[in-house]
Amino acid sequence: ACLGEIDGLAFYNAGKIGGASQRHKHLQLVPLPLAPEGVNIPIENAIASANFQDSVGTIPTLPFIHAIAELDPSWVNSPWDAAQATLDLYHRLLSAVGLPWNNANGNKQSGAYNLLATRQWMLLLPRSQPDFQSIGVNSLGFAGALLVRNQEQMKRLKDQGPMTILRNVAVTW
Repeated sequence: ACLGEIDGLAFYNAGKIGGASQRHKHLQLVPLPLAPEGVNIPIENAIASANFQDSVGTIPTLPFIHAIAELDPSWVNSPWDAAQATLDLYHRLLSAVGLPWNNANGNKQSGAYNLLATRQWMLLLPRSQPDFQSIGVNSLGFAGALLVRNQEQMKRLKDQGPMTILRNVAVTW
């Protein structure tokens, strides 16, 4: 329902390894564009190259395990239908990356991962560690918004490159 009102990027950080800063579960939403100039989300071009088999796809340029699903923008007109369809796709994404949903576990998470979603798509990727050389990474890092705390981390980000950092905190193929 929130994405029906706000054109934004929803994100979820599952577990400490996934970049969660709070113990409780919460989905966050930031309005688009992420930056005042350029594309709405830095990974938009990569997402446009996704290859789908049935309802789940992968993005050829991402060198780590992930799964993406297309969402029907018309779902915002029917919140109930949107919720049911989105939950089904979410479970398919979890299974596609090796984190199958087990209803018997209740609300227990099946592992650390990051989730990104817009009105058009939902992307999920498992995580192997919370940071790379002291640069913390959460879901927004995989959207193309890596955050650094100081000049030393900025230099490390420039030297290593964003994809090296993401590959090191994700689970590789």
